[in-house]
Amino acid sequence: MKTDRVTLLISPDDKRQLQSLAEDRGVTTSEFVRQAVQAYGASSIDESRELAALTAELRAIIPAMRKSLQAANTSAERAIAAMRRKPGSSARRVAEPARGYRAR
Repeated sequence: MKTDRVTLLISPDDKRQLQSLAEDRGVTTSEFVRQAVQAYGASSIDESRELAALTAELRAIIPAMRKSLQAANTSAERAIAAMRRKPGSSARRVAEPARGYRAR
């Protein structure tokens, strides 16, 4: 049951836009606002918090990931170099490593 009233101060341009959006959907401005509030809902806030937490977690592990990739790259370059030095190795045909590539 609708019993509470909300007074909202907005600019004339925002009011026209709000009315236009409601009209485009065939509902009153009040109904449009109610639908928008329901669509936004608490789950959106919870999802935003969860996304922020996941983003922080990913940012925290990126340095370790970079270090691991750099170590793997260095190890692979050493292995290729060792195979190239070995007489009769088919590794001599392995393409030279890209000189410009380095993990950041």
